[in-house]
Amino acid sequence: MNKSTALLTITLITSSLLSGATFASCNKFQCEGVTNVLLESIKADEKNFYLTFPQGVNETLECELIDNQHAKLKKNAANYSSMQSMLLTALTSNLPISITFDTTAVRCKVESVTLKVFE
Repeated sequence: MNKSTALLTITLITSSLLSGATFASCNKFQCEGVTNVLLESIKADEKNFYLTFPQGVNETLECELIDNQHAKLKKNAANYSSMQSMLLTALTSNLPISITFDTTAVRCKVESVTLKVFE
């Protein structure tokens, strides 16, 4: 392998890694990005299913995250189980997702989840 080929290979690998590592944004009532950047964790207890967002996300939204970091999945949503499954799939596969929040709620409640298979 000559120097130019090695340099091109390193550049492509680096840009590929960096592009996936920085893709996450939130604005008004929507967040989107690669799961391992967009979400810090997910939590389920006997009553709720929570998404934990990184610090600072609350300031970019027009709804309020619980403790400035958490959003609930709406249990009464018709597709609650499907949204939960899609979030778990995105998390285990580190796929890009789009999360939309209820625009009528003061507290951020997940209204829809879109799993992006191809970018």
